[in-house]
Amino acid sequence: MAGTMSDSPLPRCTVLGNGTMGAQIALSLALGGAQTVLWGRRPESLDPSLARVSDAFDFLVDAGLAKADAKPTVLARISTSSDLASAVQGAAFVIEAVAEDISIKQTILKAAEKAVAGTTMLSSTTSALSATDIQSALERPEMFCVAHYAQPAHLVRLVEIVPGARTDEATTDATTQLMADTDKTPVLCPDIPGFLWARIQHAVLREFATLVGKGLVTPEACDTILKQGYASRLPAMGAFEHADLAGLDLLNGEAAKAVWADLSNVTSPAETPVGAIHAQGNTGMRSGKGFYDWTTDRDPDEFKRQRDEEIVRRVKIQKGAKVEL
Repeated sequence: MAGTMSDSPLPRCTVLGNGTMGAQIALSLALGGAQTVLWGRRPESLDPSLARVSDAFDFLVDAGLAKADAKPTVLARISTSSDLASAVQGAAFVIEAVAEDISIKQTILKAAEKAVAGTTMLSSTTSALSATDIQSALERPEMFCVAHYAQPAHLVRLVEIVPGARTDEATTDATTQLMADTDKTPVLCPDIPGFLWARIQHAVLREFATLVGKGLVTPEACDTILKQGYASRLPAMGAFEHADLAGLDLLNGEAAKAVWADLSNVTSPAETPVGAIHAQGNTGMRSGKGFYDWTTDRDPDEFKRQRDEEIVRRVKIQKGAKVEL
């Protein structure tokens, strides 16, 4: 199952922001057994949000990660509201999932803070904004902790837990426990740029983009190496496990030193094709063109479908299920 769907009491939750990410987080919490309110600023956007939740549940059923007869029970745990004060009333955990703009996040979290009890935990699913910076606008910063879900949030089990400088340890512990209780894998991360997940992504992209910019390799070659090579063993072996397996003596040898010395150390995406392509007015899949042409050569919807199918395979493997090779 995608969630535990436990009958044990869980904190009442509210998700502020009913876009794709907010809807997925609401479903994840509901799958785990939590009564959840999904808030959206515009009343007319609420029904489409519930439709997205319903579609996402159907996907889980088709993938064998949820049972069809559980759908009414799970969806009944999710209610909607366009009134922020009523949406957060009685909530023990409120997570914001709006645009990646710190001023917008702070405004919404401050409004929520004024409407909740002093014991309510506040959170954000930001992927890179500093937890310390976000909580600086709050009257009770000790009650705030980042819980970064990765998209698609109802499939990916990992959640980064990032306390700010003024976060109370009890808040961090309670947020971590809630993630675990709703069948996520919480990992405590430092409040540094990119936390841990995004830092990995940027490190890989910086290296590959630099090589592409030098004309040494194509984006297709880099993506193939990553997906069919390096990433294929990552679920079974992390970086430090591999270092111990290979031998730290080998990783201190001349060959390793030569690789480390040759790795990219550019300090801005603008110094790579990431910046050059963007300067041409291309933003990637959203605009139809980036490193790839998403208007003729590739179908965005088909790409996302295949991505989700592969994530489902990984989720099943993580849960000990047998999958077709």
